[in-house]
Amino acid sequence: MTRVLIAVTHLTGSGHLVRSLALARALRARGAEVAVLSGGRPLPHLGDPGVEVIQLPPVWVEGLDYARLHGADPETRGAVTTARGFAPDVIVTETWPFGRGALWGEFAALAAIAPRLVVSVRDIPEPPARAGKIARAEGTLARASHVLVHGDPAVTRFTDHWPLPAALADRLTHTGYVAEPMPPPVASDEVLVAVGGGALGRRLLAAAAEAAEGARRPWRLLVGGADAAEVAARLPGAEPARADYRARLAGAAASISLAGYNTACDLLACTTPAVLVPMGDGGEREQGLRAAALTRYGFRVLHDPDARALRAAVANAAPRPPAPVALDGADRSAALILQE
Repeated sequence: MTRVLIAVTHLTGSGHLVRSLALARALRARGAEVAVLSGGRPLPHLGDPGVEVIQLPPVWVEGLDYARLHGADPETRGAVTTARGFAPDVIVTETWPFGRGALWGEFAALAAIAPRLVVSVRDIPEPPARAGKIARAEGTLARASHVLVHGDPAVTRFTDHWPLPAALADRLTHTGYVAEPMPPPVASDEVLVAVGGGALGRRLLAAAAEAAEGARRPWRLLVGGADAAEVAARLPGAEPARADYRARLAGAAASISLAGYNTACDLLACTTPAVLVPMGDGGEREQGLRAAALTRYGFRVLHDPDARALRAAVANAAPRPPAPVALDGADRSAALILQE
């Protein structure tokens, strides 16, 4: 039985951890012994992950300041010792070396002890601002047996945003999106507003709360982050993020959300009318690139919307036909990871 350890540290929202857990479940379904080594803060609203999670003393960032870590000291939290205790045959590094520069030493040490190294990365990591970032990543990629890009090239190609030499670009495999089957829908007439499992998107929530005043349909606002309960108490119609979000999304009258990876996957797996408000704080480009690529599938995109723009977008949103996009990335990735 192949033993696989997935190393992931989510620093803000929940997306990286959610994707890693889905990949772990697909590996287990194929007979692997798998564990997720999680270095971010625990996220209780995700519910039972269905796989073993080894929780390290967590680190996180405030806002989008990825250069300054809060919480545990990565040098002393024991990632390598913990990994050795699991005795993996394969170590999968999530995002790294395309990101997680503040944790470079920890991830590099994990890669150094890996009998076989696999890199797992979403469709569009934040494009590099410096050539040195690309060069540093290339050295690691040359040692990986697989570089798995969890996206569909029909939507966007990885190298459109992360340039790589031809020899390395040819080693990338677009697996399709890591999108687990949607649960049975909870049918409603509500407008569902969600900004992920972190503290980002608060301005969108405030605008949505204003837009909901006097609206014909009920609006439900889901708040992420460690202070979700406190923030939700100050916003009409708001509540902390909940485990049945995907079921409610599938049955909602309309969705308003950021354009993060997991949200996009969930929306691609259903036909709910959808309005995307890509996050651009701190010069972040990833969500804007993803949202632009998804407009061809019937998504509406707003940038810095106010209450009036949100109400108009919801009024004009229409059900989308099923998108002809590969959503079986978890199983395809698991098959590649378990190749000898």
